[in-house]
Amino acid sequence: MKNSLKVAKGILRDKGFEIIAYNQPIKISGFQVSDVDLLAKKNERLYAVEVKSGRVDVGGLRQAYVNALLLKAKPLIMCRGFSDPSAEALAEELGVEVIELEDLFISDPQELRTLIREEIRSVLIEVLPSILRPHKLTEDNVTVVKILSESKSFFNAAEKLKLTPEALGRELGRMKKEGVIPRWAKDYTQIREWASMLVNLFES
Repeated sequence: MKNSLKVAKGILRDKGFEIIAYNQPIKISGFQVSDVDLLAKKNERLYAVEVKSGRVDVGGLRQAYVNALLLKAKPLIMCRGFSDPSAEALAEELGVEVIELEDLFISDPQELRTLIREEIRSVLIEVLPSILRPHKLTEDNVTVVKILSESKSFFNAAEKLKLTPEALGRELGRMKKEGVIPRWAKDYTQIREWASMLVNLFES
């Protein structure tokens, strides 16, 4: 985290921010209830800055918003992007400014472990629901899923299903539109991986 803060401070200064305080405590009636990583000022406006080595989720956005509200500041998060579309939509709705740190250099082993945990958590949140609570499948859908899991390529799957590539493309599009294929499966490789996980669940 120390390395993230160092990078964040440098970026803020480059963008014209003045760093006012570090690890600013937030108190209510004399009791510390939270803190923010940085307080910064730009154009006479105060910013409560949260720095995250990974991606920000809905919970992190809510906390940053509340912390900034208590400090009478504007919320700003520096991170490696959003964990999912709902987090991005909430940031826009709440007016939380986000600066993405796509090229964040990591030198601290503890920080690297934290980043890996956050990435794994984001992936599990996105993927697990579609595996543990899959959309109700028809008999035809089950057949398609099994073939997808066994196929080496999109064209191989079309051949096994006795469909033209165009017809298979339409079928996969329909399944995605109906929610059978999850949103995170954006290309054929991810669809096949999803199908393989689902088949393993069926057979376990």
